[in-house]
Amino acid sequence: MNRYKKILDNLSKATSVCLIGHIEPDADALCSMIVMREFIIKHFGIKKVDIFAESDGLANNYLPIIENVKINKSFTKYHTAIMMDSPNLDRVGKYKILFDKAKQTFVIDHHNTNLRDGDFNIVEIVSSTCEIVYKILKAYNYKFSSKIYGKIYAGIITDTNNFSVGAITKNTFKIASACFNYIDSGAIYNNFFNSNTIRNMNLLALAIQNIITLEDGKIILTQITREQARLYKAKFDDYTGIINRLATISGNCLVCFVQPKDNQYYVSMRAKRGYDVAMIAKKFGGGGHIGAAAYLSNKSIKEIEEEVLKEFLEQVHQNKKISTKIF
Repeated sequence: MNRYKKILDNLSKATSVCLIGHIEPDADALCSMIVMREFIIKHFGIKKVDIFAESDGLANNYLPIIENVKINKSFTKYHTAIMMDSPNLDRVGKYKILFDKAKQTFVIDHHNTNLRDGDFNIVEIVSSTCEIVYKILKAYNYKFSSKIYGKIYAGIITDTNNFSVGAITKNTFKIASACFNYIDSGAIYNNFFNSNTIRNMNLLALAIQNIITLEDGKIILTQITREQARLYKAKFDDYTGIINRLATISGNCLVCFVQPKDNQYYVSMRAKRGYDVAMIAKKFGGGGHIGAAAYLSNKSIKEIEEEVLKEFLEQVHQNKKISTKIF
């Protein structure tokens, strides 16, 4: 029996299911949960399948993904919980209680730092959780709609920053190619990569002004203070994409961007080939990929930058001989 079916056939026991994503869900988390929700309802005949992800408010470019699916419905208890696109229970915030109280639990995720907290775990180090969901649906010979193809493609291109970071393999491109004939790839790209607001660009300008570089530009540190955030009335989604733009600065190996989130700070990191920010994020209670990771902190910006810099310097000093050849 296919290994996906061997695990997921346990859903036939479920009377209700909740799908739980990480705090401030990205496109991969939302797309993978929404596709899995449709699959579970139609294939297993389970009527009560709800989605939860703690968020201050989703960005406008996520609205086409969500369509008529409600996120964060009121809840009591579910027979089965599935944590998706999250490496550990701390990353799902207040909805951890749903996972803890469920009679059976699953984890579907692609992060190399995943702790495999479920009774059943499908964890693969691939481009995105959407890539795993695609393979799950294929294992069941599930009929794909153009909307499913679109969501799978959106999850892949956003989590890989348009095929530039992450655990990308030839299979990633095969899946993207399989989606290609059923979608408007240009429209999906524009929705996620060419939809910046003036506020977003102003915050990017602030982040650039606040840059500190070390080790001949290999390390980049920057932040936006609470005062600056208040000045621009910034919400969490206004910071979308800033860390990826900072990571395009020539010569960098490791980048850290600290931004306010409620009474804490959200610490985003990016790494070039040969470096690993996932293990740094894990050390401080977060998670992510080798090349892209994040964590929440109650410390001051100065304390955060000091702890991140220590980790960055250690990696730079260990990796001085990494080749930078392109061809």
